Amino acid sequence: MNSPAAIVATEADPTPLVLSLARTLRASAQAPELRELITQTNGAIALRSVTDAQCASLTFDGSGVLVSHGLAHGAEQADLLFDPEYTVGETTDPVGLAAAQLLSPPLPPWREAAAHFWEVNQGTPGFPGRLVLVCLDEEAEIAFGEGGDVYEVHGYGPALSAVLSGQVDHFLYAVAAGAVTVVGSGAHMSAMCGAHWKVRFGG
Repeated sequence: MNSPAAIVATEADPTPLVLSLARTLRASAQAPELRELITQTNGAIALRSVTDAQCASLTFDGSGVLVSHGLAHGAEQADLLFDPEYTVGETTDPVGLAAAQLLSPPLPPWREAAAHFWEVNQGTPGFPGRLVLVCLDEEAEIAFGEGGDVYEVHGYGPALSAVLSGQVDHFLYAVAAGAVTVVGSGAHMSAMCGAHWKVRFGG
């Protein structure tokens, strides 16, 4: 069986939006029913951001999907909204309807998202040596790493899942909005913003 990375491809030199859409589609490809939807869809949909000038296209060939910047020639167009991420605007186009499902993957379990976040970022300059995640609704916590260089992130399970898997726009925005709370230094906050982007754009 092809991996999510093999099913979802990007153009050379992809834009941040292309990378983020591809990461979202790869998350969907991990769910059997959504993987099947990807491999059964043919055609293209062109997505226009409603907040800025960004746009991207999803081109399905019956075996996978290519994510590219710009509006694919001849493709049906639809709005791309970011609350919640990602939401495809009203459309009756079959490819657009498939894209709407595929761009709203189920959230991973918060522990799984935390483990992946740590795996991707541990050892990065400025990243905390010990990362503690506290889930408020489960009254549980997990920790990665060791030493006194500690950073804590507290939140309810769904919020932790969304933030740590890159399914929010910016780590700082999630903190400012109260989706999660943190205990740690300002320098670590900067590193965590970079770590979040690394997950968001790298998958």
